[in-house]
Order: sequence, then C-alpha cells, then structure tokens
Amino acid sequence: MKDTCIKALALNETIRVYLINNTNTVNEEIKRHNLWPSATSVLGKVTSMAQMMGLMLKGDAALTIKIAGNGSLGKVIVDCNAKGEVRGYVDHPDVNFVNNSGGLNDYYAIGTDGLIEVIKDLKMKDLFTSSVKLTGNLASDFTYYFFESEQTPSLVSLGILVNENNNCDISGGIIIQVLPNATDKEISYVESKANLLSNFSNTLKEKSFKEILKMLFADNFEILEENEVCFKCNCSKETFSRSLLTLGSKTLTEIKNEDHQIEAVCHYCNNKYQFSENEIQALIDEALKQGK
Repeated sequence: MKDTCIKALALNETIRVYLINNTNTVNEEIKRHNLWPSATSVLGKVTSMAQMMGLMLKGDAALTIKIAGNGSLGKVIVDCNAKGEVRGYVDHPDVNFVNNSGGLNDYYAIGTDGLIEVIKDLKMKDLFTSSVKLTGNLASDFTYYFFESEQTPSLVSLGILVNENNNCDISGGIIIQVLPNATDKEISYVESKANLLSNFSNTLKEKSFKEILKMLFADNFEILEENEVCFKCNCSKETFSRSLLTLGSKTLTEIKNEDHQIEAVCHYCNNKYQFSENEIQALIDEALKQGK
C-alpha cells in the first residue's frame, strides 16, 4: 500500500482537512538512519507534518522544518516539496525513552528549551522563516505554529506505532483548519471533536481515511485530492562535487596527499559517494581554473 495524503473540505466548506498515512516513508527513514524507537517517533511525526504542509504549497515551492531542542536527539531537520517528497534526519538516531505506561516519550527525546522553525522557499527573492517555542509536544506546538505564524486556527494530531522489531506499524497525522468563512458554530464543533484524535495512531491503524472523516464530520465532507507521498533525496555525486570545490585547491591538495580519497555522506539519506585520487585531482584543476 502506497503512502497517501488527502485534502478534504468539511462542514459546508468551512473546514479544511489534510490527512496522511506515511508508514512506508517512515520505515525507509528507519532503514537509512538505523533509528531507535524515540528517534523514529519524533522524525516520523515531523515528517508527517512536513508532507502535509508541503502539499499546501504550489509548483516547485518547498519547505524545511528545523527543530533544535535540548533533548538527546539534537537537531531534527526535514525537507519537503509540494509533491510530498520528503527527506530528513536527526543528529543522534540512537535515542529511546519510554514513559511509565511503556509508550514512547517524545518530551525527553526532543527537549523543551528550543525552537521549531519553518522555512518556506516559495521561489521568490527571499525565504520566509517563522518560528515558535518548543514545548516537547509536537502536535500542540504545530497547532500553535499555525495560529501564531499563519493566523489559521488549527487542530493537529500525530500518531506513530513502533513494534518490537523496530519497524513502524503505522504513522500519520491530521491537520484540521478553520477557514475564514467559518462561524463560531463550526469552530465549536471542531473543538468538540478534539478528544476523538487523542490516540490517533490507533485510529489511523483501524480506520480508512473516509471512516476517519465520517467519524469527525458525519457525511458533511468532500475529498478534493489524494496524493501519493514518499521519501526522496535529491543528493548526487555532482552535488557533492560542487560542495567540495568550495574547499579550494589548497585544501583539496592536502586531502589528496594525505587521504588519497574522499567519502562524502549525505545527512538526509546516508548515501555515500566515493571520490578517487584522480577525481580529487580533477576537482583541484577545476578549483584552480576558478581561482579558488
């Protein structure tokens, strides 16, 4: 089953909904980064947010979510484009905390003293950056982000289940947003349904998208789009070659004489790219040509 995200309208087109199941994407992240359960929980939830928010964009626009707290994970960075193609990593993937009931504890993994930053590249002159303080509860923090940074009252719920084999059984999330034409009646109705989303991982595992929408809005909804989403990294040897050129001919010559090779590793996907002594010399020649 492919990962999908739907966009829907509800309550007579006064409410917008994004709903995602990205279990395959998260399992790909586990495989590439050897994530432990708490790292999976946090990166998976941020990935869900990035993919849903990415699908709010148009054309070749893209966004990056950066989380820097004082928890054991270190930084969490996720990139996504308007097609829902995502890549991401955490500084320290070998992190796991459980709470008293045996569930995963994001609070200690992320920490609380820090920020969530959302950086949007709308292919204009400047990037658009906004941030909110981190509390350790990702769903609440992103709910506050939409209200504070985008002036859009929203309800966010995120869920993930990791099994004893360290695979992701289910991962996904939902964003419910109040549109400008909503009245107090629709806003109160949405608020009254918040408790139904308190254990979203089990809800997503047991119900289809349509069943979840029906649970929330009865028959007053319409699915507008259904998009496939996936893990995809755009790194390449050519990209790393351009980065290595910035080191300059002197540094590249030192590396060639001392190490005789370069192994470049992509943070986002863990792909490795090898540069032989001859390839380093070609970079040196190009750097000299460019006056570096």
